[in-house]
Amino acid sequence: MVGIIAPKNVSRNVYVNWNVTRACNLRCKHCYFSSGEQMPSELGTEEGFSLLEEIRRTFGRTRVTLGGGEPLMRKDIFELVSYGSDLSLSMSLATNGVLLDEDAAVRLKRAGLEEVIVPIDGIKKTHDELRGAGAFDAALKAARNAKKAGLELVIDPCISAKNYMELSQILDLCEELGARQCRVFHYVSLGRGKERLSEAELDEKLYVWSLYRLYEEQGRRRSLEICTTQACQYWVLLRRKFEEGRFVPEFFFREAPGCRAGIAMLCVKPDGAVTPCPLLDVTVGNVREASLRALWRSEVFEKLRRRAVGGRCGACKHRTVCGGCRARALARHGDVLAEDPLCGFFEA
Repeated sequence: MVGIIAPKNVSRNVYVNWNVTRACNLRCKHCYFSSGEQMPSELGTEEGFSLLEEIRRTFGRTRVTLGGGEPLMRKDIFELVSYGSDLSLSMSLATNGVLLDEDAAVRLKRAGLEEVIVPIDGIKKTHDELRGAGAFDAALKAARNAKKAGLELVIDPCISAKNYMELSQILDLCEELGARQCRVFHYVSLGRGKERLSEAELDEKLYVWSLYRLYEEQGRRRSLEICTTQACQYWVLLRRKFEEGRFVPEFFFREAPGCRAGIAMLCVKPDGAVTPCPLLDVTVGNVREASLRALWRSEVFEKLRRRAVGGRCGACKHRTVCGGCRARALARHGDVLAEDPLCGFFEA
């Protein structure tokens, strides 16, 4: 493992999301992946080791997030974490929390895991309605187990029409639990969510309101980093505040702005298929058949990196700092390069 070096012409800030399994112990109503049953062709342990080696060669000491499904349902999850850590990869794990007891948290820490990501989607009633009875208490317990084991904690709520009014309460819990970051995901109707929560996406007015609300909350909670995933327009708001001489969080200066799909992020599905983002059902190839470097240079990824987007997004003055959410564009228009249907910040 010693001596694996990232090429100079490849960014060291490309984060890799690896959905290690589709198996899951919950059936969340808003799941974009329709998780539940294991895929028959999921990468095995040795294939997983090879993938981690290739990630290291291609992107250097980057962050790799192991998700699912529920990653703790893989019996070799501790081996995968340990192998990635030995390669000097920054290993993170996204879990619903049900299986993250004290023993599992300690084992993950000893294996070299750095960070645990746990969802909290509102108060107990709301969270359990979305994820299942007992899921809220399990998430809180998992978060505390992670902190007790010495792991960094990130909370990633999914904000929708079902819970947007509980945002402050979610942030209160983030602070109470000692989270480093609250990574807010704005709901996109995909997978199981398209069947169970088809009308739960925020409309444009509420979406814009939520972004301003996040900025206001960030101003009051300086010790908690508040960022977004499917809300690239938040970068437009932050740039405006920065130009006004107002406070902006530190990530504004260190992270790739706007939609990062294919720019600072890629996803590997359980069967090895590669997409620009976990929510983008646009496969450019499979790690079983092509090198990660070759897939990273695929036509779709190159277009995303050029921000070769259309409609209002292509004409917008904020294209380079935002670019529009490609997952929403694909879900609404069937075209990954179409305009983002949910904006409110368009300026020609």
